[in-house]
Amino acid sequence: MTLFNFRYFIAILFFCLATTEIGLAKSKVNQKPNVIIIFTDDLGYGDVGCYGAQGFQTPAIDKMADQGMKFTDFTVGHCICTPSRASILTGRHPERWGYKGGVYFPKDNDGMPSSEITIAEVLKEQGYNTGIIGKWHLGHKKEFLPLNQGFDFYFGIPYSNDMWQDGREAVSNNIIFNEGMTITDYKSYQGVNDKEIINKYRNKVPLMRGNDIIEWPVDQRTITKRYTEEAQQFIKSNTDKPFFLYLAHSMPHIPLYVSEKFKNKTKRGLYGDVIEEIDWSVGEVIKTLKESGLDENTLVIFTSDNGPWLSKKQNGGSAGELRGGKFTTYEGGQRVPCVMWWPQTIPAGKVCQQHISAFDLLPTIAELSDAALPEHQLDGIDVGNIIKGKTQKSPKRDFYIYGFGDAIRIGDWKYRKSDVAAIPKWKEEKTIEVQLFNLKEDPNEKNNLAKQYPEKVTEMAKRLEIEYGKIVKSN
Repeated sequence: MTLFNFRYFIAILFFCLATTEIGLAKSKVNQKPNVIIIFTDDLGYGDVGCYGAQGFQTPAIDKMADQGMKFTDFTVGHCICTPSRASILTGRHPERWGYKGGVYFPKDNDGMPSSEITIAEVLKEQGYNTGIIGKWHLGHKKEFLPLNQGFDFYFGIPYSNDMWQDGREAVSNNIIFNEGMTITDYKSYQGVNDKEIINKYRNKVPLMRGNDIIEWPVDQRTITKRYTEEAQQFIKSNTDKPFFLYLAHSMPHIPLYVSEKFKNKTKRGLYGDVIEEIDWSVGEVIKTLKESGLDENTLVIFTSDNGPWLSKKQNGGSAGELRGGKFTTYEGGQRVPCVMWWPQTIPAGKVCQQHISAFDLLPTIAELSDAALPEHQLDGIDVGNIIKGKTQKSPKRDFYIYGFGDAIRIGDWKYRKSDVAAIPKWKEEKTIEVQLFNLKEDPNEKNNLAKQYPEKVTEMAKRLEIEYGKIVKSN
């Protein structure tokens, strides 16, 4: 081969490689957007650097905010985890399908019915691969697990990390037992309220893959790291097909655990260490997207299931200047950090002050992926134009009901009814008087305006009774 021909051959080769890469890049951009929801457990409004966190740092999440959009008025569907998780996945108040209150325990046989349509099911109709890594907590019996709710893949703990095992459930033939436990220990709890056995095995929770229990008790010191590695592998295995990943961290729900790499690293103590490891996990997910060439075609949403567990003091989080926390329908119980990141689609460095809800995610993601909405009643609305920066107008939302149905928001006004008689014993703050707040002027809910605006109290109380009644009767 002459020198001229060799150079000609090399030029043609580079041209072919370049056009192939351009074609691959275009195919990734043109395919439907990938979606990742990173859902933490009990992370408060004041527990992220860009929301004013003290004693630890969250550089990866803060960078997401710098490159994407930070939401200052994002509320989840409930102030405890089971109903909040149902709400974010279905866009509906769980009372619509018969949820009766509280969270699911290993003794329970109930769960969210498979008739509910999740984001995973909506996206599967559009050819998405769907996966959940982490905490489920919508029923641990087989008929309620993720593989029966639209997910192709599941790796995680089926409920809160402070619970125990249900010895009635079968284990994998290759199960790994830790801490010297045996199958006899595993089967010792048979779904009854035996406090002695529960206390013996509390915090010793199972790890599942698919419908199989593969490890018990899982070493929770490694769980954030293992979730992250599974998430990275899921992303890498789905570079040629759109995917939906629901990464639901078990932390910082108590008991707190952290890997050796992050132990004793922050001034805040163990809680701060745990948050910094979660932040590292977020950074690893973003890094994997960039390395896979998927960053400009992936919407990443970071948020929390409810506010902080304030009674846990040093081991609980912070709601910043907001009032209340987990178990309350004050803003600190349901207004949580939320950052959305999608390079070239979400404008960088924007702060959204409009009221956005976790209920809105399903209809918004459906619109972004050209998917059909479920036929049943939804409680969210499409906010795609807001997250894309195309409008600054607040979404048209007639009303918003909080948690237990004892608070309603209409515009900037929020009404909380007196609920001492009916309040659950475990709820952390009891309302002793009717309350009315203007959240635009008083987001910290310090000034009760009920006596100044009795007509508005009457109007909103009636609206709450009517609308919540409709929700409960719809199941």
